[in-house]
Amino acid sequence: MGTFGTYTGKMLISEDKREEFTADILKILNYGGMMQFDRTVICGHEITLLKPVEAGLDGRAVFCYNYFEDHIWEEACYHTDSGGFFSGKLGGREFCDVVTAVHFLYELYDSGAGFTQIDGEVIGTELYTGWINHVLGKTFSMKKRFRLWEHFEHYFLERSNPGYQTAEDYPLMETIPFHMYRAMGGIEFSDICYVMEGTDSLQEKDLGEGSYSQTVCRCKKLLERYLTENKNDENKRTEKIWELVKLSRHRRKKIQENGLSEIAQMSLELPARVLVYLTAEIRKYDFWTVWKELYKDIYRDEMMRQYVSDELARMREQEREKPVPPVITAEFFAYDDPLLFWDTPKELEGQPDYRFSDDDRAFWWDENGEVVLSAEMDSWLKNLAVQYQKQLDMIPEENQVNFKEEMVLLLEETEKFYKRIYAFADMFYEFLQNDTDRRYAAAVRQLKILVEENKAAGRIIEKVKPWWEITSRNVTHNKGRLTVKRYLSVMANRKLRKKYFGF
Repeated sequence: MGTFGTYTGKMLISEDKREEFTADILKILNYGGMMQFDRTVICGHEITLLKPVEAGLDGRAVFCYNYFEDHIWEEACYHTDSGGFFSGKLGGREFCDVVTAVHFLYELYDSGAGFTQIDGEVIGTELYTGWINHVLGKTFSMKKRFRLWEHFEHYFLERSNPGYQTAEDYPLMETIPFHMYRAMGGIEFSDICYVMEGTDSLQEKDLGEGSYSQTVCRCKKLLERYLTENKNDENKRTEKIWELVKLSRHRRKKIQENGLSEIAQMSLELPARVLVYLTAEIRKYDFWTVWKELYKDIYRDEMMRQYVSDELARMREQEREKPVPPVITAEFFAYDDPLLFWDTPKELEGQPDYRFSDDDRAFWWDENGEVVLSAEMDSWLKNLAVQYQKQLDMIPEENQVNFKEEMVLLLEETEKFYKRIYAFADMFYEFLQNDTDRRYAAAVRQLKILVEENKAAGRIIEKVKPWWEITSRNVTHNKGRLTVKRYLSVMANRKLRKKYFGF
């Protein structure tokens, strides 16, 4: 209903990648069933047509309708010139999932930090990256999500008042797929935990010799001693720590002040953030308030030690770099949600629930095998081709038929009865251009037969609620309505139409 999605990063796609990114995003929108409307007036009747999303002369690719969901949501738009994207309300099904995939595409292309979110919650599943890999033939991984500190920092600093967050605010474990948790460990993960939970649990006697936690504990003790040994000088000494984290490695090496020099030596192998979060904890400051003032100017020249075995380091790296397995479109839109069938009318009791399949994607079929029609669909099309041939044989070759007005009236009647059944624009105009061709006339007559034959099953659409999205899919995607819709999709796919109908 009121679902919103976003990508929290800057959406800055570099110029050298912009053309590739634009092609990818339009392909994602296409395979995801996003459509634009084309409204035209023919024979005094206004007809609504569908066409895949494409950029206009102004560089804007605008859309608001999803073919698989059969529903309109608030307008979304991709700007080819700037590489920017915006959307409004998304619903919670196909339209939402495709826009979320678009946001994931930004995340994968953008060199900066950023999360894909729905209603403010970070989406940590591999589902969207897997579908992107399938549609685009890419090998994207989840490795960017493992820039743990950068994303942690981004999450809080993007907020106007970082001081109000608590440890519970950051969904650390939701940013990474569950099965990849073993690759999360390391210095950045530890630092995030220390910022979120504090370091009171660090007791040197309980820590492994040479471990990162032991190093942090020793640094904390040095800071405690330096900051608290003279209560009258606490503020001045705190300022010296803030100055220290801004110095170069060369200058930090030269510090001679008693107490501060030991801390400076530790800074040679510890990130500046460690000194800051430990100092903030000791002085009872809010870390994010302090960090927001310092982070742009801190040193980044520390030389970290490796605190784990080579074997563990390799395992983590391999897990992070591993491409996400492709997720086919039929699986991507395979919802296992009983709410889809909530309040199904009694008239449909005992009938199987509607399930999305490649049969719904006949418009996208071609020889590459990305769309695999079921044996049932194949059989239906073959039988339909026989019926079509009978209609064709009934039209004498010497007759010059003109079915323009007949087709327009039929499409108008079909949409009125079945609801949200639209012809594709390319198919419609192709048929108009061949309105004296008996092959096209026979196809229109076959459509008329299907419209009439399926009215008994399709009449259940009268049970649709005022809000399409909360109506049972067994109603909105009833068998009669789907039959007509699928026929129109086959007629719009010239390769598939040629395969079965010969023209």
